[in-house]
Amino acid sequence: MVCFKEPEVEQTWKGETKIELVKHHMCYFPEKIAYVHYDCHKKIHDIPLHTFIQYQEGDARKFYDMKKDKENDS
Repeated sequence: MVCFKEPEVEQTWKGETKIELVKHHMCYFPEKIAYVHYDCHKKIHDIPLHTFIQYQEGDARKFYDMKKDKENDS
C-alpha cells in the first residue's frame, strides 16, 4: 500500500536532509503524476497496484518518444 506520508527527513552529520520523492506516472494520456517514496514506488510496480497504474502497455515508451521528439524540435 502507498503510505501518503510527507517526505521523510533523514538526520545527517550536517543536519537534516529531506529524502526525495520519486515521480510516478499514474497515467500518461492524460498525464497524471504522483510523487511517492522510493519504497512505495517499488510496491506500486512489484505487486502491481493497478489503482496507481492506469496506463496501457506501451504508453510509457510512446510518452517518452513524443517528449524526446518535442525536445529535438526545440
